[in-house]
Amino acid sequence: MFALNCNNVENKDFVMKKVNVTQVQDSFDNFLNCIDQEQIVIEKEGKAIATLINYEEWKRLKQLEMELMDEDEENFYTVEEVIAEYNQIHGTEFTVENLKND
Repeated sequence: MFALNCNNVENKDFVMKKVNVTQVQDSFDNFLNCIDQEQIVIEKEGKAIATLINYEEWKRLKQLEMELMDEDEENFYTVEEVIAEYNQIHGTEFTVENLKND
């Protein structure tokens, strides 16, 4: 059986550990005890298929994702807004309808 030792982490920075899916199946409780100190990449046939991270890190990543999505929404413009801005800059009178028809 695979023995997991997570007590040798010297600093508070996360350590990335790669393990095979069979190792996780055999020692899941041990991995759960270590996720405050390590991020674990689970591999199957040499390909990464999942990660184990602690809940606080997951919440931080989800918050970051939401903030990035909010920023994207702030930079979103409708077609009408783009056409209006173009018309203002170039002195034209395009509309969505006449662009569709051309």
